[in-house]
Amino acid sequence: MSDTAAPAILVPPKPAAGHRGRIEVVELGTRFLLVSGWVTGPEGRAPSAAISLALPDGRAHPVGGFLRRRDLAERGIASEPCGFLVDIPRPEGPVETLSMALRAGVRELLVQPLAALAPRPFRPRGHLDHVAPDRIAGWAFDPAQWHGPAEEAALELVVDGTARIPLSLNATRRDLPFATVQRGGQLGFDFGLHDIARLMAAAGLERDLLEGDHAYALLAGGQRIGALQGSSSRRSRLVQRGARPAAAPAPAAGTAAEPAGFVDWHGYSRAQGGWFFGGWLRGEALQGVETCRAAARFEDGTVEVEAAISPYPRQDISGLGLGYIAFLPSPLNDPGLLQGLEVTLDEARPLAPSLGIARMPEAELVAMVRMLLGAATRKPRTALLKVLAQPAYEGEDTLAKLPVPLHLEVDSLLVAPGAGAVLMGWWLDPSRAVAAIRLRSRGTLSAPLGERWIATERADIREAFASRFSLDHAKHGFLAYVEAPGLDPADMHLEIELATGEIGFKPLPAPGGGGVGAIRRLLGAVQLAPDEVVDRCDRVLGPPVVALNRHRLAAAGAPTIVAVGDLPEAPRCSIIVPLYGRIDYLMYQCALFSEHGLPADELVYVLDDPPKRQALMDLAQSAYRRFGIPMRLVLLEENLGYAPANNAGLAHSRGEYVCYLNSDVMPEEPRWLDLLTGALEADPALGIAGALLTFEDGTVQHSGMTFKRLPQLGGFPYAMHPGKGRIRPPSRGLQPAEAVTGACMVLRRDLANELGGFDEDYVVGDFEDADLCFRIRARGLGCAVHEDAILWHLERQSQGSSGNFWRHNLTLVNGWSFARRWGHLFPEASPGTDAVLRLS
Repeated sequence: MSDTAAPAILVPPKPAAGHRGRIEVVELGTRFLLVSGWVTGPEGRAPSAAISLALPDGRAHPVGGFLRRRDLAERGIASEPCGFLVDIPRPEGPVETLSMALRAGVRELLVQPLAALAPRPFRPRGHLDHVAPDRIAGWAFDPAQWHGPAEEAALELVVDGTARIPLSLNATRRDLPFATVQRGGQLGFDFGLHDIARLMAAAGLERDLLEGDHAYALLAGGQRIGALQGSSSRRSRLVQRGARPAAAPAPAAGTAAEPAGFVDWHGYSRAQGGWFFGGWLRGEALQGVETCRAAARFEDGTVEVEAAISPYPRQDISGLGLGYIAFLPSPLNDPGLLQGLEVTLDEARPLAPSLGIARMPEAELVAMVRMLLGAATRKPRTALLKVLAQPAYEGEDTLAKLPVPLHLEVDSLLVAPGAGAVLMGWWLDPSRAVAAIRLRSRGTLSAPLGERWIATERADIREAFASRFSLDHAKHGFLAYVEAPGLDPADMHLEIELATGEIGFKPLPAPGGGGVGAIRRLLGAVQLAPDEVVDRCDRVLGPPVVALNRHRLAAAGAPTIVAVGDLPEAPRCSIIVPLYGRIDYLMYQCALFSEHGLPADELVYVLDDPPKRQALMDLAQSAYRRFGIPMRLVLLEENLGYAPANNAGLAHSRGEYVCYLNSDVMPEEPRWLDLLTGALEADPALGIAGALLTFEDGTVQHSGMTFKRLPQLGGFPYAMHPGKGRIRPPSRGLQPAEAVTGACMVLRRDLANELGGFDEDYVVGDFEDADLCFRIRARGLGCAVHEDAILWHLERQSQGSSGNFWRHNLTLVNGWSFARRWGHLFPEASPGTDAVLRLS
């Protein structure tokens, strides 16, 4: 919240001694006002008088509790909780004409005209924390729940935009800062198996709707307030709710519920990758329990996981309950002060920090836990003892100490920020003793690498070990993807678990560089059979390639802009031409453009080949002196690829229309651009227009695209060019098409800007033009080819060189991205619908 609200109008009598405050924000609900601000008592402490808000009708509305406001503490205004958030009934009539008084006791601190605060409509807040067949949890804050009307307060979980499951608030959420002053914190919902069965039955829905990959949205009164995307079975159980939630204020004397137990000590163990807690719990509910749901609330976040827990006898609480030790795995090793722990046994049991709670040093922590549990000489029989039994990683390779022959080497490690890591190397497990290989980072253990693993040919390994082991194949190499968005590259190692329970450790090499080089290494390491494409793109190749590409584009520097000649101030059309490799095409295009000139248009060349920067500037100056065609050069700092290069051209162009043109496309006749822009001007329902492209011999290269699923390429839909290679038929003028090629396409500039140009998730160059056409069609606009606008296309052949798999695999990954977005438009023979791979 801000301290820059409009000046308050101070009125007598004088405020309560030492009190001051401010009303900051007013939000308008249908039947309520939500008001936020702050009040301090003497010396910046909590108010010592009763605080209330009053409207002209004379009724005072008490402020029931206060929030800690870090911003006020940092500015020296308050040292204790003094922020407020209160909802009051909305008075009748125009709110903007009213004033609101902030009172301390019977005295007014200030009177604030509401119009000066620019009241804004209230929007419900909320979040979906967890959606699965066995649990739906989250929170929602909407005062319409208690002010009405009922339809505005209806809370629903919407699945895939259609199925609706009514929810209700049934849980206290003390972890939300504002919940402590709103309706006793009853702002959460948490439904288990039986409740979910009842909700789904009432809604007439099946439970499997909460399994697999779905889009989940939380609605309050029809407004979207929270969402989750993806498979609930893979969703992390670590929940961080906001930044630095404030501590819950102590309840008033005589109203506090007795805690179910206490936390006497806690500490973080990097070796085990989580938090240990110790204390005591009332009653005997812990008997026989090894694991339970637990949530530890810290100053900077909440850890909610399945915990290992064990009771142990404590003489000091004999007759009251049992001592406990709990372990909560978590990468959060410094989340601030502990505010509370909750364990769910037969019911949720809150455990409060005891008065003398201690943070144990890491060096002493595990030894103390072992001593309390008597674990030093006992075999690991319980979940907690198994945690203690696992060896600690000390930076050494311990595979040679395992009781089986095992070799594993990681030759290359790539980190894909926001997605995870890719490991490439080789391994031998001749006795088939390995149960799982996992990556650990900052205390978090990944899923087994075998779930996202591609075996690769390594004849060198087979030859090297053939005399020692009986090896029946050469696929001893691997490429494995670890899905871990929060990966810490500085703190990673592998844990190799045998079927017998022993664990060995493997240090990892330093991560390699990123950029296109990383994408080349990743995709060049594998060959995919047709029946492997979909699965490997889904689980191994697609996510890290897209993430690596996003990261390299985000790090790209600003381009250099060079003007050659005098460009028109308000051009009709911007012709954007990316250049890579053959920059000499600029000279040929300018020569042909010069026959008729481009008086109303601007020519924008984007250099996507930085080493040729000086050569291009020299070539452009020479072309201008020869042909008099002015142009703008957009010189990129590094090679970005087709979509980003064109988008850079769009950002530095000014035409009413935009023409995307390949450098190897040459005009055959002068009317081509007039015809394409004219078609768009004549028909507002036409979104994009393409030209008829021919080979040098006059046969058709492109006259619009259709799409067909190709089983030999994963069954993804690929662009087809009907009539390609045939003699050009008589012109039919403007003809509708499913899509047109990016080699020559024209659209309105405002539409191009609205769409953000080409989608840059298509890496280097494939499918961007088809995707752009389908996004335009999704807006209800048409796509067409003008058969009178004729250009030559030299169509370079740059892919498919022998032994170079990376570019072929990149096409598959881009096809995967396209199919995920638009595959529903081509249901015929989609991947997974036919158990037989049909290549004919």
